[in-house]
Amino acid sequence: MEERVPNESGDKSDEPPLHTRSPPSGSDLIPKARRFPSRKKSIKHPSPEAIESETYIIQIPKDQIFSTPSPENAIIAERHRLPQKKDQRSCCNRWLCIIVALILLALIIGIIVWTFHILFTPKVPLFTVVNVTVKKPLSTHKKAHLGYQITFETENPNGRLSISYVNKGDATLLYKNHKIGTGKFPEVDQDADSSRSIELGLSGSSGPLPDDVETSIQDKRGKKHVSLSIRMDVPVTMKGLGGIKLRRKEINVVCTFKVSSLGAGKDVLSQKCQSKFK
Repeated sequence: MEERVPNESGDKSDEPPLHTRSPPSGSDLIPKARRFPSRKKSIKHPSPEAIESETYIIQIPKDQIFSTPSPENAIIAERHRLPQKKDQRSCCNRWLCIIVALILLALIIGIIVWTFHILFTPKVPLFTVVNVTVKKPLSTHKKAHLGYQITFETENPNGRLSISYVNKGDATLLYKNHKIGTGKFPEVDQDADSSRSIELGLSGSSGPLPDDVETSIQDKRGKKHVSLSIRMDVPVTMKGLGGIKLRRKEINVVCTFKVSSLGAGKDVLSQKCQSKFK
């Protein structure tokens, strides 16, 4: 509906004057929402009087009309205008955080598994027979028995675990399943990833010795070869850094070897040693 304004010349027209209101002040600047007529009423043919009665003219002071929004309102308008970019950035940041968290979790799990593998899956030490000698008894009594001394070279393959051999291991020297000597494995400590020499002393068993063993003992030239075997059950304690005791295990060692002569005390000609955790 067009607004009719009186001429500046001051001439009055025959048209009826428009209804105006004085400009509101304070909180009255914002117009209040008017209540629309009920839909039940017919609005197909509104009368001119009804239209004119619901028409209002609001005058706003010129000093409150802004050509550009204030900085605060501009920031708010920019946020509402670009909500999609903000959501995309937050979504990307969320997925990036999830990926980084998964990588860190995988690294932590890997370190834990590696630590448990080292601490709770130790490698069995390796044994090698270096020398076998016979020691005659100091006593001249007829019932005195010979003694044996076997020198081993032990290797600890564990890079971070030291081994402590407990003085409770049983050792038995055999010739074709005939027991000829018994003893206890000595108490020895061995560092991680190292080798050392261990001497095992055995006492001769009662009863006559087999003929091949007796002949080899009497031989001083190394001509009478003899094959022997030794079986040992050695308790060990696995230790970590700082000597902290971690696990106790028992090693079963079986070595079969051939010496040139027990009387000569020469080097071992051939051997085969197997060791495993029980």
